[in-house]
Amino acid sequence: MLKFQQNLYFCTMMKLRGIVMLILVLCGAGLMACANDYFAHLDKLISEHDTRIASKKSAIDKIKNTLPAPSSDPAVLSKEYDINSSLYREYLEFQNDSAQKYVRRNIAIATDLNDNSRLIDSRLNLMHLLNKAYLLDEASTMVNEIDTTNMSRDQKLFYYKILSDMCMFRMEFNKGSSYEKLYQQQLTDYRLKIANLSEPGSERNKLYHANYLNDTGKTREAIALLEEMLKDYHSGDRTYSVVTSTLAFYYSTLGDREKQKQLLAMSAASDIEGCIMENSALRQLAELLFDEGDIDRAYRYINISVADANFYGTRLRNVQASQLVPRIISAYQEKQEKNYRNMRNLIIALSVLALLLVAGVIALTMLYKRYRRLSESRKRINDKLNDTVGELETTNELLRERDKIKEQYLGRFLTFSSALIDKNENQRKAMNRLAMEDRLKELKSHLKSPHFDYENAKLFYQNFDSAFLNIYPNFIEAVNNLLTPDQPIEPKEDEQLTRELRILALIRLGITDNKEIASILRASIATIYTYRSRLKARAINKDTFEDDIKRIQALS
Repeated sequence: MLKFQQNLYFCTMMKLRGIVMLILVLCGAGLMACANDYFAHLDKLISEHDTRIASKKSAIDKIKNTLPAPSSDPAVLSKEYDINSSLYREYLEFQNDSAQKYVRRNIAIATDLNDNSRLIDSRLNLMHLLNKAYLLDEASTMVNEIDTTNMSRDQKLFYYKILSDMCMFRMEFNKGSSYEKLYQQQLTDYRLKIANLSEPGSERNKLYHANYLNDTGKTREAIALLEEMLKDYHSGDRTYSVVTSTLAFYYSTLGDREKQKQLLAMSAASDIEGCIMENSALRQLAELLFDEGDIDRAYRYINISVADANFYGTRLRNVQASQLVPRIISAYQEKQEKNYRNMRNLIIALSVLALLLVAGVIALTMLYKRYRRLSESRKRINDKLNDTVGELETTNELLRERDKIKEQYLGRFLTFSSALIDKNENQRKAMNRLAMEDRLKELKSHLKSPHFDYENAKLFYQNFDSAFLNIYPNFIEAVNNLLTPDQPIEPKEDEQLTRELRILALIRLGITDNKEIASILRASIATIYTYRSRLKARAINKDTFEDDIKRIQALS
């Protein structure tokens, strides 16, 4: 619209020159349309994104409705395991937390059924999900604990894939550091193991053999292998998304950016078509377009990529996006400012022209309306930009707080465990001494005494209280600010937290189930329910009291 108005201006002043300029602009627009043909399908799918997600959720709900009622019958448990496996596959690339929920349940079922094969499958699935959520420390712990001696070939292949993914994610996260080459070498080794162990000609064999070829400098051979393989899959399949994304990477190593963009667009379209929320193609495409100056499209794609990463629940994709978003936002705002200045200057020029030409009055009116719409659009865009930045800051702050809490409680847990081991050892020695001296009466009395349990519980509460108050030093004061002034909670001199405060502390840590709280605090569920009801009754804002507790800030 702006270029058209500028051409109109020049035509008015110099007709011949204006006609030439108009022809050049139209030719340029035609070339641009040809260059962007392969984005048309992607943009159409993006417009259907929400509808496809709703359809995916509906299909998942139908599977959930087939889950049997809780039972200890092995046949019922086996049926529940199979349905949970279907739900895991549906959620695998869609929503990580939900997929973990059904895999963890299957681990419990396989344990109850004493089915080692199913137990290995479920543990491998959980490790795979932890990798995708970039919880690599937890995944590494499971890797060290799992027994590989009784694995089938398929299970070993999956196990090596998990290890290769772990190396790949670490390599992506440490890009540009001294660790990148180390993880790259480990990744290449695992890819070779998978290629050698998998059945020749299978999907996995082809994919990992291609990766190994590329890692060893045979990129064109790798491209030929995957392009032939791609003929067997369709857009919307996870394998199609992976192969096109991998081919895009191979072409980038050859310096063919146009082919790289085309394949990333195909991969992103496949992700949207298959409701694959754990993706990276759209983010990579946004980065390429941004580098080429296509700010509008890059801005639109990165927003969708951030939303998908948040929906799926992956820390790595959020971190990668957070490195790119500020650059795109800054460039987008700069472009909007430039457009705004150009529009303002054009209005001034047309205002002067209106004094000379009657027709200029009509043009000025149309342009003024356009200016008003641009101002309103600019305001809406800035509001959306601020919301996006706010969401990223909130996500990063939650991650930092979660890491801080994990570190604090890990230290306290180690201290507590050490102290408990010492007390158990002393207790064992004392009872052993009584047994050796045939002082059975004293031994029985000692075993019946609740003193040892009381001391252990007291030690636990002391460690819990100290750890919690170290992270939330102003917790008691913040709680009392939420209660009516005449009913504050005041711990005694010999305690840090009262039972009421411990209940609220567990709620702040995200433990809200009465049964879990009762188990931790060695109390009945009825007691916990009574305490929570009384605390709400004393609150200034009863309806939001527990939500207000969850918002109490940790030490910065």
